[in-house]
Amino acid sequence: MGLILLVLFDSFTLGRFTSFTEDGCPDGYMQIQEASRPQVGGSWCGTSWGPSIYYSETKSITLIIRLLHLSKEQNNYNFDFRMAYKVLRREYATVRYGGTPPSERPFFKLRPMPYPVNISRGEDTNVAKTTKTPEYYLGDLISGTYCSRIFSDCDRKNCRLQSPNFPGVYPRNLTCYYAVRQHEVPQGKHALIVVKQPNGQLVSIRSQKALYAAQQERGNSGRELKFWQQCDEVQDYVTVYDGYTTRDPVILRFCGGGVSVPEAISSGPELLVEFTTSPFGTFLQPVTSQSLHGFQLEVEVRFVDQQSPTYAKNKRACEFWIRGTGRGILEHPQHSLPPNTTCLYHMQGIDTSGPSGRNIIYRRPSFSAPRFRVWFSVLKFYVTNALNPNLPEDEYCGSHLNIWDGPMRISPGCSDIFCDKERSVQMSRATSPQSVIVGRPPTNATLVARFCRERAPRTCEHALLRRSRACAKTESFLSKGDSLTLELKLTQGTALKPVYFKALYEFVDLHQDGEPWGRGSCSRRFASRSFPEAPPDPPITFSSPRDVFLYGRGGNRNISCTYRFEANPGEVIRVRVWGIRSGGRLCRSVHSAHSPWYRCAGDITAAVRIFDKPWKDAGSRIPRDCLCSDVGDYEFTSLATVAELRFDVVNMSASDDFRSFGFEASVEFIRLEAGCETSHRVYGASGEMRLSSSNPMSESERCERRPWLIDPSPGRYLYLQIRGSIIREPELDNFTLLNNITVAPDMRHLCRTPNRIAVYTGGLIPTFICPEPPEEQMDDMVEVFSDGWSREVDPLARHVFASPSASDHFDLDWPRALSVELIAVEPASYYVTWLELSRRHASSHGGVFALSGECEYRCASLDACIAPALWCDGTPHCPRGEDERLAHCSALLRVPAHYAVAFLALTVLAAFAVIAAARSCRRRRSALQQRLKSLSSDTAIFDEKEVIC
Repeated sequence: MGLILLVLFDSFTLGRFTSFTEDGCPDGYMQIQEASRPQVGGSWCGTSWGPSIYYSETKSITLIIRLLHLSKEQNNYNFDFRMAYKVLRREYATVRYGGTPPSERPFFKLRPMPYPVNISRGEDTNVAKTTKTPEYYLGDLISGTYCSRIFSDCDRKNCRLQSPNFPGVYPRNLTCYYAVRQHEVPQGKHALIVVKQPNGQLVSIRSQKALYAAQQERGNSGRELKFWQQCDEVQDYVTVYDGYTTRDPVILRFCGGGVSVPEAISSGPELLVEFTTSPFGTFLQPVTSQSLHGFQLEVEVRFVDQQSPTYAKNKRACEFWIRGTGRGILEHPQHSLPPNTTCLYHMQGIDTSGPSGRNIIYRRPSFSAPRFRVWFSVLKFYVTNALNPNLPEDEYCGSHLNIWDGPMRISPGCSDIFCDKERSVQMSRATSPQSVIVGRPPTNATLVARFCRERAPRTCEHALLRRSRACAKTESFLSKGDSLTLELKLTQGTALKPVYFKALYEFVDLHQDGEPWGRGSCSRRFASRSFPEAPPDPPITFSSPRDVFLYGRGGNRNISCTYRFEANPGEVIRVRVWGIRSGGRLCRSVHSAHSPWYRCAGDITAAVRIFDKPWKDAGSRIPRDCLCSDVGDYEFTSLATVAELRFDVVNMSASDDFRSFGFEASVEFIRLEAGCETSHRVYGASGEMRLSSSNPMSESERCERRPWLIDPSPGRYLYLQIRGSIIREPELDNFTLLNNITVAPDMRHLCRTPNRIAVYTGGLIPTFICPEPPEEQMDDMVEVFSDGWSREVDPLARHVFASPSASDHFDLDWPRALSVELIAVEPASYYVTWLELSRRHASSHGGVFALSGECEYRCASLDACIAPALWCDGTPHCPRGEDERLAHCSALLRVPAHYAVAFLALTVLAAFAVIAAARSCRRRRSALQQRLKSLSSDTAIFDEKEVIC
């Protein structure tokens, strides 16, 4: 059972007190020696009123009183004291040792103790705490010292740093060292040591010579904490070092008491606290709400990520190198910084994954444009006072934050954020393919913003809220190159004037695979570079763009990227796709019920679509696969030398980026032994084609089964007739999608044949037709028009096929061509007829032209014009056969009306002329006959000229 001595100096007078540092007790002094502790030599003298209590560190003490001179004035006493003492059990000294005292209190013959048994923050100081409190760990005393102690692993102990003889008066002429070290640190973490005292009643260090009256006139009743040079008057102070020695930086020095001590945090797992007292002193001390002397500090251990810019690894240089391709959060250092400190955060976008496995530290100087740009947003910045946040700053913009566009110094060759010398990347053998190539940095950096307590030029405070929108460009900063530097300048230490800031940084990757193609910001082209004599090229890996400004978080709601693949003659294209990200939208890649391709079921607003281009410079794309979720070992092989991959997302939110939507893919150009020679492209105002298949399929039939392109004349559209019925893809419910059921359902009950005819009108999905053989003479007929004829295009198709330069605006030619493909499973033959149409009136939409005015050869059933050569050619082309009606095709009936009227008039006139001539002839003949009757038939002589009729 431990015992300590309590000595109460009820009154004390011993000569004069003149100084704290030099010959302060000329008339005499008192010294207190602890058993088994070295002599420190400190002295007390002068006069005090009121009680002062001394608690021993050991079981016995020795008081030495020396009186050198008596006072010459008889009315003054220079030697007088009254003292009482008592032996106190350790378990009752809870202020020093912690714990909970026994329920039975000891009997005091002296006056009641002026201290509470246990003092805690926020409680009445005269009320004992009844809850159980763990005992304090006061460290291990260093042998041969009076009060120096070592503390270890305070994360599992209730560590307390105390002045010697706490809570009583502390010795004079003393220096105590408290070394705190954290030995056990979790893997991947870094330890920070914190010393603090939120309860100001447990701190009272002599800071000035003022008497009681002077303190009362100030009105603070002794409640004042002083720092730095303010403690030189008495030279009793506590110094906190950021390290294990006194050569390390000083982060805090304080004296006084009555108010809470701010946190002093080390930058590493070691911290040193030094307590120094002057050689001479007196028991006279400012009056506070309690009579404690000395100090007690709490110890806390915090852990931060080892590879993070939350602490300075080098105590003399607060500098961080943040490089990579991702994004992150920058915050103020989580430890205390000494006054006049500058912290630099060097941010550089760089790809650290080199092909040889070595880290690439610098970009090549030959690059004309940077691959990365730094997007930086300040969420908050403020400077406060640890003791009184309402106090104004000592100077305008004293501690501030500068943002520089560009690097401020040459980047060292290192691989971590601290750039330790032992981790530096060797820069030798610069000519080696695996060596790091150093690029010359810009000559200077440009200051773009300065933040301080009085001003904040541009912030994005709403990003601190949950589910907030992304920071806009007007709320953030974007570097011109791949580097940006953050400079934090401090005029005062952060233990007293904490500086808080939080910022977002992101390295925007502008790199895109392939070469630019078209007008789109993310449209790329991959062309085969192989030669017939050379081995084929290896697969080329590419991915969706990583430029955040192309996505919702960068301000765009929609994105549309086209990847065009062009093979050499005799080659085809093989594309593999994996790692599809659809932003959590309910969509699955399922097998089509009518074709060997995949289709998207569910929310199809985010998908990767594969298109075949059997005709390189003509015709529309042939949609093949639609992928909105991963498909195991997906592979696509083109039919011709051109194919396209489209990556489209619409209606992105403000939090979506390439992490939400995207894909990974590879393209390979495969050589064929024999290619398809026919183009499968037909023209004409009208025609009929035969689609057939046999089983098994021959190599020549493989070419024949390619899609057929029906290419209309300029300004004309197409009308197709196919005997059969339209059959649609089945709708899938949410249960099927959530359970990832991708097998196509059985559709045999809807169509008697497994064969299908696919008609591609220019949209995202074909029109599937269940065909009927021509010998069955069924009345069912499917009519298909070009999509541009009705001018009704699906909104999603409008986005997918829109101009790359303005993906929100549909500015394409209206689709006019049609493609037809037989998807055969069993042998069969089918016929497809087509007819070219043109509008009755001129059209200014879609970039195509039409005949102006009313057309002469019009199919009334289609309300369209057809080619003149088809009119009355003996073959019905219009659905109702009006082009071959007798009323339209008879030569007489086809005479124009005005000609018919004129002909009729002439006919009538001719008829009248004939009738008139006949009547005239009849009259003359009648007159002749009368003459003949009057003459004798025997004597009459006639002249042949007189016979008229």
